[in-house]
Amino acid sequence: MKISISPEMKSRLQNAAANGSVVAEDILSELGKNRDASETIRGTYNYFTTKRIKANHDSYHKIRIMFTACAKNLEHKNFPDKGNPSAPWFKENRTDIDPSTFIGLFKNLPEYDSEEIKYFISAITLDSRVTIRIYSDMKDFYEAYCEDNYTIITDNDVSTLHNSCMRTEEKARNAADFYRNFAGAKILVAKDKDSNILGRAIIWEGLRWHREYEEDVDVSLMDRIYTSHTFVIDMMRDAAKKSGIIFRKKYNDFSHQREVVALNPIAELEEDGETSADLVLDVPVGQWHKRGVPYLDTFSNLAINGECLELSNYYTRSQIADCQSTSGYATRTAYVCPRCNRVHEDSLNKFCGQCMSEIYTETIFGKVLNGHPVIYKGEQYPSTLFKRGKPMPQLKRYLQIERLFNN
Repeated sequence: MKISISPEMKSRLQNAAANGSVVAEDILSELGKNRDASETIRGTYNYFTTKRIKANHDSYHKIRIMFTACAKNLEHKNFPDKGNPSAPWFKENRTDIDPSTFIGLFKNLPEYDSEEIKYFISAITLDSRVTIRIYSDMKDFYEAYCEDNYTIITDNDVSTLHNSCMRTEEKARNAADFYRNFAGAKILVAKDKDSNILGRAIIWEGLRWHREYEEDVDVSLMDRIYTSHTFVIDMMRDAAKKSGIIFRKKYNDFSHQREVVALNPIAELEEDGETSADLVLDVPVGQWHKRGVPYLDTFSNLAINGECLELSNYYTRSQIADCQSTSGYATRTAYVCPRCNRVHEDSLNKFCGQCMSEIYTETIFGKVLNGHPVIYKGEQYPSTLFKRGKPMPQLKRYLQIERLFNN
């Protein structure tokens, strides 16, 4: 008797194989040999199918796949439904089989390591092929962040995608604005056949790898992956590697900011080499965005350096903000003078001490602003912040920075 499998099971195996499961590919190869079941399967198991075990959460369903099969001897003289073609599918004649046991039923499959088996168990929960692309438009960021576009199926109870603090509509829109218009980043997105979001990761290009006593090296990084299915993490890492991205995070979390793995060779690092890298993104002052900053897993330190703002994965003395707040705004750690852009810690004054002494005059009645105020975008500013009626670069940098905070 040949092996019989249901259309759903065949579809799940085909999609799992297409999505990178070596186990699924090998099983399909065995089934495709069209041999008698006794040559391929241990015992009397046949008439295979899959069933979904579902656990409901607020915004998604955790799906676990079980295999089922008929293990009865259909030709036995005492089999009650002998000769009935529907008998193998009767509930009382079927046995549930977990995925690991199902793999072990095949006589000719090799031994698989635990990671290959975990990948298979995760991949068969999604009956769809996965497509992965890098996007750069603001609408693509928004689509990838907004929870309305997420898949409703996961393979675990703690989907990092569905539990992201940036998934609401307002925060998703602000995140899209920040990444596209402020940071100039891109986003790697995984989708199913219906364009539901399965995973996302920010792609940072134009980073400086700061190495002490050596020249900086230009690199790129795939940031933390948020996903509904664990196997999608490997698919996205592979896609990033094929796209030429240099680094990925070693740990897929927010606390290990400097530890990276080389997806592609760079400097003295071979492929898969590991290091702790000080990474910096220079943000030109001309790049404006509306307001706010998303929770940044890696580049959470914002500093000012000359004409540029710097996002980095390590603390510097010129830090002015921390960007690991779930509020949608940065947390101020220091103040920037609107006139000279020096960093200071005086929370009572916008200007640093030196600029205060130059633009104010101390009188018997208190401090008086020198010169006449200038109206700019409906607000009054000291005239010393303008040249020929236009705001000076220092003021522009200051206004750019202030957009990050919830003032």
